[in-house]
Amino acid sequence: MITLDQVIENSVHMGKFQYIVLLIISLIDFADGIEKTLIGTLQSVLKQQWKLDDLKISLMTSSYFIGIVSGTLLCAFYADRIGRAKTLLYSSLFAFLLLLWHSLVQSFYEILILRFFFGVIFGTTIPLGHIVISEIVPAKIRGQVMTIVATVFIIGKIYCTGLQMIFLDDYKSGHWRMLLIVNSIPLLLCFISSLIYLRESPRFYFTKQNYDQGFIELEHIGKVNNGTSYQLTDEQKQGILEQQQQINQEQQPIKSIKYLFSKQYINFTIRIWIVFMLTSIIETTLYYLMPFWLGDSQKGFMAQMYMMLAELMAGIVVYFIIDSKKTGGRSKLVLILSVMIFLTSLLLIIFEDVFLVYGLTIISFLLKVMFTAEMVIMNENYTTQYRSMGVGMTQTVGKFMGVISPYFIYPMYSENPYSPFYLYAASMVILAILSATLPFDMTQIELDNMDVYKQKQNKKSLVNSF
Repeated sequence: MITLDQVIENSVHMGKFQYIVLLIISLIDFADGIEKTLIGTLQSVLKQQWKLDDLKISLMTSSYFIGIVSGTLLCAFYADRIGRAKTLLYSSLFAFLLLLWHSLVQSFYEILILRFFFGVIFGTTIPLGHIVISEIVPAKIRGQVMTIVATVFIIGKIYCTGLQMIFLDDYKSGHWRMLLIVNSIPLLLCFISSLIYLRESPRFYFTKQNYDQGFIELEHIGKVNNGTSYQLTDEQKQGILEQQQQINQEQQPIKSIKYLFSKQYINFTIRIWIVFMLTSIIETTLYYLMPFWLGDSQKGFMAQMYMMLAELMAGIVVYFIIDSKKTGGRSKLVLILSVMIFLTSLLLIIFEDVFLVYGLTIISFLLKVMFTAEMVIMNENYTTQYRSMGVGMTQTVGKFMGVISPYFIYPMYSENPYSPFYLYAASMVILAILSATLPFDMTQIELDNMDVYKQKQNKKSLVNSF
């Protein structure tokens, strides 16, 4: 039977259409990289200029992540109803307008509200980019393509760090309003390009059992890529139709979150949720505290730039290894990385300021590779019927750590600037154990391959019978 992935790889091909979509999706991640860099910097500047205490700084941080959690919930339950392309279109417009509004803010409570709504928009948008691109590229390069998106996120951080050098004097003063205005431009470009080029993926229509429209979208991709009129053969249509009907029959229509805890998914869902929560603890607190670590030790913006460049190198490294089975698959890669972050955290605890810039640079490098691998794992282990819900809910529980972590991470920092690394080390021990027991490895395997789930369930049943 001819499958959809076989048609994409051998007939439609990877070409101009996917590259245009990749560019649009990359603009979202570019803007996300900017935002992640601005979180700590904006709070560090406003703490000094507006004389904010630790509680207000914590409220600013958690307000944004409460919005993120709300947005990922919207993505999980409503993006497939509204349409992924439409959601990306409207979200990029609202995000642009909200960031401009940030530059005009005059009070702490006003920015508190704006941070929440900006979080809602970004929380809705961020998971969708990876979902859209993963569904239209060949299986053998799926990881590499998603790595490109993750690397653009790093370029956004480097871009923002460079602008900070231009508009800010240090981590405590400067023209932060102009910094926000300039950083809103990529969101405007994303809206305009989405309006012109972005379309729903064929898989989206197939899961809705709108097969005719799915074939139209697939032929459109082929036409753009091949430069001439492109039509699917009757054999290709029949193969895709049989495959998608089989998937739709075996997958119940999405009704509630309980399907993520069905027999098919429960082992994966529980593990990936905890894995993503632990990774998010490290990621979010690193963004919060980096300007404070560097500012208090008078390291300056160049130290932050070194860390961003280290992450860029990580993006290049992961591009060449993410789709290779020589590393043992993506899950084993996460295991290796967690051990390395654990060891780096121990060195920071022991050597403190002497090792600070080196340690943060190494963790930034390793964390970026780990997060990229986890994002690929999330997107390919849930079938298309459940992908938005699965990825959205995983993002939700992970980002929830950004809501609660400010209330313990800032007091930890105030008590001892290096105490957060004890938390990092402990988190990595648990993450290593869980990543070693993830039930599926989809490296170079077609999306929606039901045989993978059946094989795992059959093996589990065989073990239980003994």
